[in-house]
Amino acid sequence: MLKSAFTIIPCPRARIHGRRRRLYRTSCNTLRTAARLLLALCVSLSPSLRAEASGHLSDTDLGRKVMVDYIVHFAHHLQWPIEVFSGSAAPFRICVMGEDELVAPLTARLHRHRVQGRLVALEQVNDGEMLRARSCQIVVMGDMDAERMAKAVGALEFFPVLTVSDVNRFAILGGMVEFAGSGADMALQLNKTRLDRAELKMGNSLFRLSRQVN
Repeated sequence: MLKSAFTIIPCPRARIHGRRRRLYRTSCNTLRTAARLLLALCVSLSPSLRAEASGHLSDTDLGRKVMVDYIVHFAHHLQWPIEVFSGSAAPFRICVMGEDELVAPLTARLHRHRVQGRLVALEQVNDGEMLRARSCQIVVMGDMDAERMAKAVGALEFFPVLTVSDVNRFAILGGMVEFAGSGADMALQLNKTRLDRAELKMGNSLFRLSRQVN
């Protein structure tokens, strides 16, 4: 049975008269109504959040939307060395490797999207195409076995390629950004050592939302 984290507190009987009393009662009743709505929302959401807790973030539509939003945020707020682009018309390349649950939502979100003035190109690569992967700015890695995952992220070490995934222990295996957990327990885990080696600069605001793994 779900236990509420909220308590609806009755409005105290204050000695206030006239117009001030009416305003006070209206404000208090509004707060009580908002509290009830928040409690109802938490109760309605909690079964789905518990169901998501055992899986990957990308297993649900909401989780995939969260990942896509963060990936777009990374694209706009990280700094890549200018020499990674072959010219002013070169695209900003986001590549997907492994399972392709994110291809459809990324395609919809990034249609005609620009990052730092560059048109985004979304591509799919496999873990046998690491030369292609090294020319991507972001590689989104789907589910694959630990050995293949470690080999893929190892092949991208020291290259200015941001690697992200919601695969368990991704940051420990050498990935840069891991979407750890799911539902209400989702958090970012950063491998700052790999980020530094790739010479990718990340804003302080993102570090405040994350846990570091080295």
